[in-house]
Amino acid sequence: MLISATMMLIVLNLPFKAKPFGDNTFHVESKNLARYLKGDVSYDKVTITKAPGPIIFYTPAYFIASSKATDNQLWVYATVFTFIIVTISLLLIFKIANALFSKEVGLLTILLFFAFPIHCYYSLGILAEVPAFFSLTLALYGWTIAFQNPNKKTGWILLILGMWFLILNRPNTMLILGLGFLIVGYSYFKRKEFFKIFGKKLLLTFCCVGLLGYGALQAAKAITGTKSYENQEGLFYYVAHMGRFQFREEPTDFRFWDNDNRADSKDYQNWGKSGTELSGIMDKTHRSSNEVYKEFLINDAFEHPFLFTRQFFVKCFYGHVYFINSVTPEKFHLGPIHGPIAYWFVILLINCINLLLIFGAFVFLFKEKNLIHYWLFWAVIVALLIFHGLTYMEPRYMFPTRVALYLMSAAGLYRIRWVQNKVNFIAKFVFPNKTQTS
Repeated sequence: MLISATMMLIVLNLPFKAKPFGDNTFHVESKNLARYLKGDVSYDKVTITKAPGPIIFYTPAYFIASSKATDNQLWVYATVFTFIIVTISLLLIFKIANALFSKEVGLLTILLFFAFPIHCYYSLGILAEVPAFFSLTLALYGWTIAFQNPNKKTGWILLILGMWFLILNRPNTMLILGLGFLIVGYSYFKRKEFFKIFGKKLLLTFCCVGLLGYGALQAAKAITGTKSYENQEGLFYYVAHMGRFQFREEPTDFRFWDNDNRADSKDYQNWGKSGTELSGIMDKTHRSSNEVYKEFLINDAFEHPFLFTRQFFVKCFYGHVYFINSVTPEKFHLGPIHGPIAYWFVILLINCINLLLIFGAFVFLFKEKNLIHYWLFWAVIVALLIFHGLTYMEPRYMFPTRVALYLMSAAGLYRIRWVQNKVNFIAKFVFPNKTQTS
């Protein structure tokens, strides 16, 4: 907890950081809901236009703040709350690793989080990332309990709540339910013992999560009503249209997709032209935007199969690399180092650590003989890669999966003798009463 607080302070004072209020939607809607619950504003102000999870997450923090609190003061309430949740998540992650592997693997998992504290970075913004991060942590913790004691209801309840809240924060993770049914089907034919113990309970879990998720999304839609023209379906088509031009003709341009960074980008300019053309079609045919965008997306995928396939793999790669977009290389500074050389050195260092994490996860996936036991760990990564590979990708969309990635990576790296020896040496000081085993 002390190290986590120190890391948060360090990241807070970096010259680059996440946008404090993201795109402002979650902040404004959470603030309005909290003030409505306190009787400060009318129901007309309450809307949930995007994922409802972050609204549920941040509203309690805003509720306990003064009704006269400024946006900056509300940000402080939210980030303090987020820090508490992230710290709880790290404690749960250690318990997951300890239960499924060992205390040493748990220690290595936490050390990896401190080596690349991207969770601290996203904790300083009113975003969907930390709520989704906590959701997956809760789901993995629930599965850990259920796996060790299938008859214990606590594990299944936590698994359902975690997966449900994950979908509320990131509706695109709904694909994990489809993968879940496939996994259960596979176990019925190939892993009879797993199906006998977990099959029916998992099917019931997925059905409950699906129904709860659908109900919550419909409730959010009913709350918003006609108070806003934004909705989940329209947002999906807008983002998917944007993704059809991401890495289309510029597969190596990893700059952030906005006018500040990509104004001179051919793909970015073509996206704007396409949007104008589609608006013209809507005006001429009087068809809805969702209908016109849907038709374009389907036709474009069939007309350009090579580009579509190449974009998919480039997006999957892009989802696992990190760049600093808030400052240009020329304006970058970090303590005594500054300029383009310092910028690219930091980028290289960050991504080398990230590659180590991915390498460790691959070691685990290749060496673990019972991967079905860890279905939730890799299925959530596959689900998000499929969705964002087919639509639009940003590294932050993959951030919640880092809970699973770090755990698998630690379990994989610990199988390497040199790493194991180093971790065991450190563990002597962290767990002085535990006899170390190789």
